[in-house]
Amino acid sequence: MKPSFTDLLTHLPLAAADSPGGFTQILDFLAIGGYVMLFIVLCSMAAVTVMISAWLRLRDHLVLPADVATQLRSLPKYAAKGDIKPLQEFLERDPSLLARLGGLAISGTFSSRQECVETITARAKEDLHHLERGVSVLEVMVTVAPLLGLLGTTAGLVGMFSAFGSEAGPDTTEVAKEIGVALRCTIAGLFVAVPSVLAHTYFVRRLDNVAVRLESILHETIQTFFAHFEVKHTGDTHSPRH
Repeated sequence: MKPSFTDLLTHLPLAAADSPGGFTQILDFLAIGGYVMLFIVLCSMAAVTVMISAWLRLRDHLVLPADVATQLRSLPKYAAKGDIKPLQEFLERDPSLLARLGGLAISGTFSSRQECVETITARAKEDLHHLERGVSVLEVMVTVAPLLGLLGTTAGLVGMFSAFGSEAGPDTTEVAKEIGVALRCTIAGLFVAVPSVLAHTYFVRRLDNVAVRLESILHETIQTFFAHFEVKHTGDTHSPRH
């Protein structure tokens, strides 16, 4: 019987343990690249940090929880009961972006629908800008990492041609070393750039999707709220429109 994918994953740690020289080979690969390789490694660390941070910020339960969207779309039911307070309390307890903006939209602090739309739009843009924090770093890594690889390649080629120009003739060992530097820096630069461009594309699409869904849900919420409730600044803040 052929081994399953799960079985292969299970045996990976054992295979790594049986080859103690693997980590040493990685260190040797990076060390031969010289100072340029150090900058490429720093770029990779920055890219991984941004990826993890962006993924944590853009999780559904922190941005657009399904239960919050369902409650906001149930606004007509609260209007039929003539009591919006339970919905407001529910939104206050939820820390998500949609709950904060939805709670502000139905807070009754705006005297007109237009004022509410303008304020919510401005606040949503500010929050989305906060969510985008760091994603632009990935775009920078897409450009910088290959350039650093090219710099390392150029440095390796310079060393290689310098070895050819010696009076004693070309040192084949030195030539091979410089070629190794050139190729390793190129590989490392692409190794950082390719995941960075994939992650950048994913997070940009994710942010666009969040913005579209947020706009749709909040627009529907504002329209429903002002269609069923009138805002009063004396006595009760919200009262059903008869």
